[in-house]
Amino acid sequence: MGLVLGRAVAPALLVALLAGTLTGIAVMARHGIRQGRRTAIPFAPCLALGGLVGLFAGRELIDAYLHGLSS
Repeated sequence: MGLVLGRAVAPALLVALLAGTLTGIAVMARHGIRQGRRTAIPFAPCLALGGLVGLFAGRELIDAYLHGLSS
């Protein structure tokens, strides 16, 4: 993913980590913390979502971070 996206891999990984975290929280909220922590959740769909965000909006997100939202 880093080879294809270049520096846009940073927002892609951030989105993937946030998506994985939100998925884990949702599973734990639904099944309870003890049962939810034992549930295996694949991370590949989260990485795919992050890769798509990085591909289509990665450079804009990096520019917005570096130069502020006003530019």
